[in-house]
Amino acid sequence: MSKVCVLSQRVPYPPNKGEKLRTYHQIEFLNRLGYEVEVFSLIETAEDKKNAEALAKHLGISVNSYQLGSKFTRYASALLQGLPISVGAFYSKALQHVIDEKLKEGKDALLLTASSLSYYIFSSPYYNNTHCRLFMDFMDVDSDKWAQYADSSSFLMRYVYQRESKGIKKLEAKTNQRFDECFLIAREEAQLFNSSVDSSKAITVLGNGLDFDAFYPAKTQPCAATISTGPHFLFTGVMDYKPNVDAVLWFVKNCWPLIREKAPNAKFTVGGMNPVEEIKALSDRDGIDVTGFVDDILPYFHQAHAFVAPFRLARGVQNKVLQAAACKLPIITTSMGAEGISFANADSMWIVDDVDSFVAACVESIENFELSQHKAQRSYQAIVSEYSWEQQLSPLKVAMARI
Repeated sequence: MSKVCVLSQRVPYPPNKGEKLRTYHQIEFLNRLGYEVEVFSLIETAEDKKNAEALAKHLGISVNSYQLGSKFTRYASALLQGLPISVGAFYSKALQHVIDEKLKEGKDALLLTASSLSYYIFSSPYYNNTHCRLFMDFMDVDSDKWAQYADSSSFLMRYVYQRESKGIKKLEAKTNQRFDECFLIAREEAQLFNSSVDSSKAITVLGNGLDFDAFYPAKTQPCAATISTGPHFLFTGVMDYKPNVDAVLWFVKNCWPLIREKAPNAKFTVGGMNPVEEIKALSDRDGIDVTGFVDDILPYFHQAHAFVAPFRLARGVQNKVLQAAACKLPIITTSMGAEGISFANADSMWIVDDVDSFVAACVESIENFELSQHKAQRSYQAIVSEYSWEQQLSPLKVAMARI
């Protein structure tokens, strides 16, 4: 069995955000190993369709796309059936028929890339008797992410998120029990899963790597910024994603005024597509620039003096922190932003969680140039030696060798 069917919620191309980046590199890796890879993705727009065609052409593989119906219909259907909304959000009857046939034939390996997609397997009349090898890349512990959202939300949304967390947790547990092998992005995620979701089977850690051709240090040596000349801080990410929005708003509300008191010329750039209105409005604040979509984020890393990752809601490994390390930027992060990163410690970055400590770390990153460069160098050395995609995806190679 040398064919691997990859199911993804969205077309994993272009690889410009977390889950797309991860799935794209898995597909590229399997294709390079000689497996016949066939991709099945859900689409909503004409742009999605074009991206599917571009992925097929770029890697020379088969990419099948399935049009989703209206959001109202999908969400209502999930609610009426007592299913998690995430299941309804990415459910297509046309794709279900294809999966049914795959399970009936029992010839191919199936790699699913989100917990909600396991519903396609469990709702099939053939799943109990299939000879297909089943693999799940949970990426993160989604049920815990929804629980975090619930804890930080108002009454109505708290109920919605709590319901989602419970429903997804049941799917996660069933998936771990039924599938041949399941993956999570970091050891901490695997430990959380086995302690709070299901301990019937160990989870395999499948990390994220980094494309060092896309993220690398600036060619010119960094200049020491000073409090008076104006330090430049950077945050990047998809800016309609709740953890990113929460991180930036927390930083601007609580930390930025204190930083500007000490460094009136300080700048803060929020780089990333789809900024929500609350994020767009930050451009009206002194020293803050919200870029929206940019063709190339690398110049922003090269222009910054330090990278901030003030996460309070998060699961898994933050790619943006890895990217900052590869660009040899000093990093100031909360413990959540550092989670799952093997080299995250006090010698390689500032890891602080309260407002005063975060502000102090930002100021120190500018005032103590030697310390900043030491931390940046330690992060850079570690990521170059440990975080190639080839290294991080080796457990996937081992798993697929058994099919």
